[in-house]
Amino acid sequence: MADLPVVTPDYFEILVVRELRKVGFDVGAVRIHRRAELPEPEHGFVLELLALLSRPPWTRQALIVCRRQEAPIARDVVDSLKGRLKDAAAEVALVFSTVEFAPGALTAGREAGVALLRVVDGHSVFDASGWGPSGHYPAWLPAYLAQVVDRDSAGQVRSRLLEAGRADLILDQWQQPAEHDRSGG
Repeated sequence: MADLPVVTPDYFEILVVRELRKVGFDVGAVRIHRRAELPEPEHGFVLELLALLSRPPWTRQALIVCRRQEAPIARDVVDSLKGRLKDAAAEVALVFSTVEFAPGALTAGREAGVALLRVVDGHSVFDASGWGPSGHYPAWLPAYLAQVVDRDSAGQVRSRLLEAGRADLILDQWQQPAEHDRSGG
């Protein structure tokens, strides 16, 4: 298997915009809100983007957090976003990560209406998909793809690949949990 490109802040920004456009969002006015190196033990970086996302009939200012790190994304990362939306003049939030989300982060994402997405190796997705023979990759396959990570109705963690025209995979994450979810029924 060929070496994957290093996910730099610039690469991450391009990847995020591509994936959001793929599902059907118009992405405009993208700018860097914050960029920082992460201290140990994470060994990586955080890149926060502000972008105008539209999908007729609505338009929203989004705070998009891109994290490359070693340890799983903790709950406090997601919890802090809801409180920072106002300061960033944003209405919705997304977290793109190169690593897994801790169980508490998944819960916080659902409770706060924050979309959680994991950046995954395109070859691994292709091999698991049945799209073609394992180990033989088409030229159109990107090095990385994004998956929405959440819980299904039984509470099990699920990952769903972002597909063309399926903005609903992200839009659904921005909804507050339904009353029956809170009551467990």
